[in-house]
Amino acid sequence: MRKIKVSEELGSKYLVQLQHKCSCGYLVIVLLERRKRHRKITNLKGAYRCLVSEEKEAKESMTIQDITRAGLSFMLDESASQKLNMGDNLLFEFHLDDKSRSLIKKEGLISNMRGPYIGVEFSSVDLYDRALGQYMFS
Repeated sequence: MRKIKVSEELGSKYLVQLQHKCSCGYLVIVLLERRKRHRKITNLKGAYRCLVSEEKEAKESMTIQDITRAGLSFMLDESASQKLNMGDNLLFEFHLDDKSRSLIKKEGLISNMRGPYIGVEFSSVDLYDRALGQYMFS
């Protein structure tokens, strides 16, 4: 065990890796988590629709990789045909893999794109979304 101060690294916008060499010779690498909310890794199938002006875009399929109460990260399914851009407004529909298969409908903006992964911030964070709140900590 080792205590270190990480206050300087907390403000960094880059990935922070800390290394510690154990007395047995084993090197431990730790990633410093700086997220504001708990993130749950998932593999949920769902659909999204791009909300562009008054046009009604077709629904496309996706797989949610992780989710928080404030947003999600997803990957487009191979069948997806839409070209997405930063700032696009999307409407999501998916079922949680909880006991009651809760239906979640959320609207959000694309906030980042990293290769096949697309990050979205929900337009509003509903702190009283009971199904999603319970799911996050189950």
